Amino acid sequence: MLRARICDPAGPRWWRIAATVGTLPLTALAVGLPGSVTARAMTMLLGLAWLTLGRLVVPRLPPRSCSIELEPGAIRVRNAGLSSQRIAAADVRAASTAELSDGRCAVALVRQEEGDPVWLELEKQGDLDGVRRALGIGHTGFGALRWPSARGGFHNTPTAADGVVTLGWLAMLVAVWMGAAEVALAIALPVLPLTLVAMVLATTTRPWRHGIALSPRGVQTVLHGCTELLPWEKVVDAKVVGTELSIETADGAKAIPMRSALPAVREHLAAQLRSAIRRSRGEGPPPPEPPASLAILSRRDEGRRAWLERLDATAASMAQGEGYRLASVEPRDLWTTLDSPDAPPSLRAAAARILARVAPQEAGERIAKTLAREHDRETRQCIRVALEEDVEVAARELDRLDRS
Repeated sequence: MLRARICDPAGPRWWRIAATVGTLPLTALAVGLPGSVTARAMTMLLGLAWLTLGRLVVPRLPPRSCSIELEPGAIRVRNAGLSSQRIAAADVRAASTAELSDGRCAVALVRQEEGDPVWLELEKQGDLDGVRRALGIGHTGFGALRWPSARGGFHNTPTAADGVVTLGWLAMLVAVWMGAAEVALAIALPVLPLTLVAMVLATTTRPWRHGIALSPRGVQTVLHGCTELLPWEKVVDAKVVGTELSIETADGAKAIPMRSALPAVREHLAAQLRSAIRRSRGEGPPPPEPPASLAILSRRDEGRRAWLERLDATAASMAQGEGYRLASVEPRDLWTTLDSPDAPPSLRAAAARILARVAPQEAGERIAKTLAREHDRETRQCIRVALEEDVEVAARELDRLDRS
């Protein structure tokens, strides 16, 4: 069990669903509520109003300490209150890693159904490596990390329509409470269609006015609706100034307003930027290297068929208990390479082909788990093709992958 700290403002899936559909129990309660018609009507109106009020009332979850349990292809966040959850590798759509100023490490995970990242702080690099392996994440991460999220989400910034709708529903509640049903009906005529508009705006993608995205090419900034890509070689530093994220470049500084973000989110995003800048300069912890003993399995100046036949010959020698000691190929190195998202795809494919022949019963299940948490489509295809029994077919498919 790893000690960590989690910052998940949007909360796990059940929290977002409960916050969004909180109108249902209130509406159902109004139907069977004993007492006056006024009380039932008020409860019904409050339930309907929750469709828009919920986004304003339900709080963002604050950062808190937690424990992380590693599972094959997933991590389980425990002892984190409402932020406790299970995150599977298949749910992760983007990730980024960083080194914090106090020696700790961090990883940002973008889940499947929304773009708001989950930020995890870990005590040391070894803990971060364990989380990466469980989720199939490489040394630096993968995909694009955005703030705010590309899809908005439950906690996107309220619009003017939200405020007007909220006031309208409150006025309707007051009118019902005072027994002025006609006045409440008159208010409902414009408020009901405006509620539908607010709901649509809350669930559809809107252009960012201010935002930032980290990608392999550089930093994409959105300031007052204008987008600019800053290549990593031009970015010098990043820091939090008040409620803004200040990005220092060779041409000056850019301040990205982040008033709607939690302070912890601003600090994490700045740390991710600083780590990405260091990596672009070749600084920071290097990615893990594949075991030196597997260098002989790399493809040399040879065709795909010859390479696959050489792998099969190595597997045959290992199965018979002869020859592989001279080549220094250790089974544990093959397993390590197969599971490492930082190893070259061709070397992982070579490890998979050999293990499928040396330990077929164990390899079948472990290779399936590796493929399930692998985020790179080309790597998955390369490993699957390498498992093909027919050397001619496998060589032809690998050549096709190279050309595509």
